[in-house]
Amino acid sequence: MDEARLFTAADLRPGLQAEFEREITEADITAFAELSRDRNPLHMDETYARETNYRSRIVHGAFQVGLASAMAGMYLPGREVVVGSFQCRFPAPLYYPCRVKVQGEVTAWVPQTAGGTLRVRVVDLAANTLTAEIHVGFSLHEKRAAVAQEKEAAAVVDGGKPVVLITGAGGGIGPALAASLAADYQVIGIGRSQPADGAVEWIAADLMAAGWEEIVERGLRGRQLYGLVHAAWPAGPQGSLLEVESDAVRMQLEFGSMVTLRLAQFLRRSGASRLVILGTTAATLKPVLNMSAYSLGKAALEHTVRLLAPELARANITINLVAPSFVPVGMNSAKTNRVILTETAKVPMGKLCSAEDVARTVEFFLSPGAAFITGQLLPLTGGQL
Repeated sequence: MDEARLFTAADLRPGLQAEFEREITEADITAFAELSRDRNPLHMDETYARETNYRSRIVHGAFQVGLASAMAGMYLPGREVVVGSFQCRFPAPLYYPCRVKVQGEVTAWVPQTAGGTLRVRVVDLAANTLTAEIHVGFSLHEKRAAVAQEKEAAAVVDGGKPVVLITGAGGGIGPALAASLAADYQVIGIGRSQPADGAVEWIAADLMAAGWEEIVERGLRGRQLYGLVHAAWPAGPQGSLLEVESDAVRMQLEFGSMVTLRLAQFLRRSGASRLVILGTTAATLKPVLNMSAYSLGKAALEHTVRLLAPELARANITINLVAPSFVPVGMNSAKTNRVILTETAKVPMGKLCSAEDVARTVEFFLSPGAAFITGQLLPLTGGQL
């Protein structure tokens, strides 16, 4: 291919794909060895390679990285690309001479920073084997000034406050979160029904239903989203796992995994920067036997956050989980005074975790000071072990 293709910032989106094929010959490997000075005998000496566990000469891993560079520079995104990073794995050796297919797919694109991630797969066509998977971090070198202007213009909307969505803003700890964040952010609540007080702007959407993403996008009315705080959770059924109905267990697990995954996918498409999840110490730290389904779902939530962190990081999105201990709001608001005193006695600080404690921690994870923190679980225990 003589001319590099051109994909502009307006053209790019997650899911965009391209591919090409090429032969890899002995002359190619010899030329690469001369240029790189990597003449390791596993790549160059057939007699030596035959005596190893590989049984034959293999293509340099860096040669396959070069194929990824060709994909980025010539095919997708093409002419305006600047490569910032490579993350590579080589699941199988690539023997030569051979013919390979190089497949590229944009897995993340953030218009506000003109940056994204391209996943490149190298497949040996004869063996139909994946020999390399390379994640290429990239930006567009001709669009930075325009993107900065777009981002500045977006920030001016609604008095210059960044837009933050809150799931579960209508109950439990949600109202306290909304009130605390309102000073620095434009808060928009998401839920099935708007609370009576109407304290925040509201988008009526059910996170368990199909198509809520489109409803939220319409509700944003073109405003750039900065972050999302996920505080919603279905009521936890009482009883041990053997006692609770299977559908109730399934709902807890789905909320901890698939609902969270869909939120992450939505944020990646929207170009947001922060995802803060509310968990609980009653998950992996201190599971509660008489609310086992709830503890199981919240434990699944923790693992979902950890597993999503490296993927979202490629899109410049942080994801962290705040795990408060007993907070006397929401499902705990009806507890008796005796229960409140008992729970307080367990805390070395001599006081319960408050909604304000949770809100301040969430504010930190939304702040610039937490820009390099992701995939973390922060328990709010007051010194409890």
